[in-house]
Amino acid sequence: MIRTPLALIAAGALAVAGPAFAQTDPHQPANDGSAAASMTVPPGQIAPGADPGTSMANAGVNGVVQQTQATNAANQAQYQSDLAAYTAAMRAHGHAVASQDVHYARQQQAYAQAMEDWRIQDAACKRGHQRACNAPSPDPANYY
Repeated sequence: MIRTPLALIAAGALAVAGPAFAQTDPHQPANDGSAAASMTVPPGQIAPGADPGTSMANAGVNGVVQQTQATNAANQAQYQSDLAAYTAAMRAHGHAVASQDVHYARQQQAYAQAMEDWRIQDAACKRGHQRACNAPSPDPANYY
């Protein structure tokens, strides 16, 4: 008894049934070997041509692609505009924060200097200097 591998049997079945599975397009002329058919297409195959259904479908797809590209371009322009506005707002905020930080640092320095002068004034008062005792406390606003 001769055993034939299953793969060979399947390949043989496909080889025999191959032409039966060839797809045909009802809108295209079949190449029957006549001169009217393309000489580059083997007999039994479909000759190249224009299918009205395919052409109409392609035109619809091309229209959708063009609409999508236009929408994407508009969205990209809006994104760039929003990004520019955000960048400008962040720069303005950074400038305001930096300005506030400088003001706060000056305010701290003024308060520290006023406190130092008050300590000197207090020490002089405790040593008996009446003028230091009668003087008003230093005001940090005067040290800006």
